[in-house]
Amino acid sequence: MSLLELVNLLALGLFVFLARRAWIRSQTPFPLPPGPKGWPIVGNIFDVPKDKQLHIAYMEMGRKYGNDLLYLNMAGTSLLILNSEEVANDLFVERSTLYSNRPDFPMLFLCEDEAGWTHNSMGWEFNVGLFPYGDRWRKSRALFTQQFSPSNLKTFQKPLLQESTYVFLKKLLDTPKEFEHHIRFFTGGTIISSVYGISFDDPRHESYLALAKHINQAFGEAGIPGTYLVDTFPMLKYIPEWFPGAGFKRKAAYERGFVQRMYNEPVEFVKRNMASGTAKSCVVSRALEEMQDDGGWSEEKEEIMKMVSATMYAAGADTTSATLTIILLALVRDTDIMKKGQAAVEAVVGLDRLPDFGDEGRIPYVDALIMEGLRWRPITPLGVPHHTVSADTYRGYYIPAHTVVIGNTWAFLHNPDTYGEDVTQFRPERFLNPDGTLNSKVPYPDAAFGFGRRVCPGKAFAQSALWLAVASLLACFDFGKVFDEDGVAIEPSTDCIDGLLLRPPPYECTITPRSKAMEGLIRQSFERHI
Repeated sequence: MSLLELVNLLALGLFVFLARRAWIRSQTPFPLPPGPKGWPIVGNIFDVPKDKQLHIAYMEMGRKYGNDLLYLNMAGTSLLILNSEEVANDLFVERSTLYSNRPDFPMLFLCEDEAGWTHNSMGWEFNVGLFPYGDRWRKSRALFTQQFSPSNLKTFQKPLLQESTYVFLKKLLDTPKEFEHHIRFFTGGTIISSVYGISFDDPRHESYLALAKHINQAFGEAGIPGTYLVDTFPMLKYIPEWFPGAGFKRKAAYERGFVQRMYNEPVEFVKRNMASGTAKSCVVSRALEEMQDDGGWSEEKEEIMKMVSATMYAAGADTTSATLTIILLALVRDTDIMKKGQAAVEAVVGLDRLPDFGDEGRIPYVDALIMEGLRWRPITPLGVPHHTVSADTYRGYYIPAHTVVIGNTWAFLHNPDTYGEDVTQFRPERFLNPDGTLNSKVPYPDAAFGFGRRVCPGKAFAQSALWLAVASLLACFDFGKVFDEDGVAIEPSTDCIDGLLLRPPPYECTITPRSKAMEGLIRQSFERHI
């Protein structure tokens, strides 16, 4: 095919695509939701501000049009932004059958069109969170939920979290300047050990943490619809790598090698250890043993197990660490909050031991700190996009089939009507009564974990990991700002790095044990349990 023929084919395909959408919309008497008028062909591509983070831009655009629904036409792709938790619940929960699908992410995962063509991508087609709503998603979700059930959390994950905490605290004691790496070790390392049975002192542990960091950075960038031109113009997936503007294909090919390593290598490690009788109990080994014991092994079941375990690994390595880094940032910026947290932990735990899961639920201020961290800087500020399986009408508006629907989590959790006028501030007290108990009238920031049938299945694990880490940090350390050469305190920035996964920018801080006795307790706990 010549270059001219390829260009003509793309132009014809775009015309047919837009004409078909225009015809479909003409069949309903209902208007589309409010939004900017847009331009021919390209729609609203140029209406989204480039100088603002998307979640803030969408929130402000929604206010401009005076509606919780914001509609954009992105070169023929319908995009609906939900700017209130009420409409998100109405659509994602009450109408979950229509709104639980996922859109195509041409940059992230392999897709197959009606003609059977497959197109190279970054290789994220294994990710359960991106599966279309259907049988494969249900089977994978069931296994995911089973592995993070309350009984498994108590029997397997919590003891491992406790052990990981002792290593985490010891690392902070020895090399406090590397705190961001140590946080990633605590959250991601625990997941790696839980899923694949890789010991904390195994060199693979560090290697797989670094691998997860790399691929999640690429995922966070590519997961925002419109980041790459192929997301807006899916037909570009047909062009060859040498074609002008096909840099996205070379980028995908480069990242695919890292993703495939993450997907395959750890499972092969477990299978080799099982064959030699040296495997530690973990998610993968238990799933394989169960298949073997009941005679229910099949290639499909093993592939689902690989998909679920890789999704746990990829998601767990980055999400919880980002939230914990954000909470630590807040403690560094405000020593009054830190001191209140320390006093609350000390009142329950005392000074002669470290917090454990027996204290969980007994320190409301720690719960409030975590809730405020999830609310203040939600790590998925736009959630993961949903996709309508058919057309719908809502509040008198027409929502076309195959619309990409985004719940603006940032807008939900920065709603002054729900959380107070000071929503831009980090203030745990908003979740507390005057007597220090939790205020049930202020809702838990559940939106940080998604909605409806697509809510994060690892939510309970993340909550427990955050609770133990925050309580332990408050019990053991003082946190402070660093000073420049003139003796002026450096204020860490709160302007997070944008992407599907939000992270605070790198910052410096001081981390010192609260006393010599506490330093000794950290070392004793590490030596006793590790």
